[in-house]
Amino acid sequence: MTTLTEIEGRSVFRRSTDVVCRAVGHESILVPIRNNVGNLDFVYTLSPVAARIWQLIDGVRTADEIVETICAEYDIDRDTALSDLAALVADLTEVSLISKTT
Repeated sequence: MTTLTEIEGRSVFRRSTDVVCRAVGHESILVPIRNNVGNLDFVYTLSPVAARIWQLIDGVRTADEIVETICAEYDIDRDTALSDLAALVADLTEVSLISKTT
């Protein structure tokens, strides 16, 4: 499990190339793709904030930069944004949809 201290600072995460994200109504869904086939047994629904974090996880931005962006766009405090990021990173890392680069 990813902890808050593991994502703070200069940590950078990247999305797997084996997943697609699609907007469906007011939600976004992640569908793992293997050999060009979507595995519909494992579809992940993202809230609007989680979908924005997904967009920001680009293999370039640091965790601090993502937290700063979320704080500015959603008018929430740093601790809440960091906690939300840590929870999403832990979940997505566990199912191999993202990985830590640094």
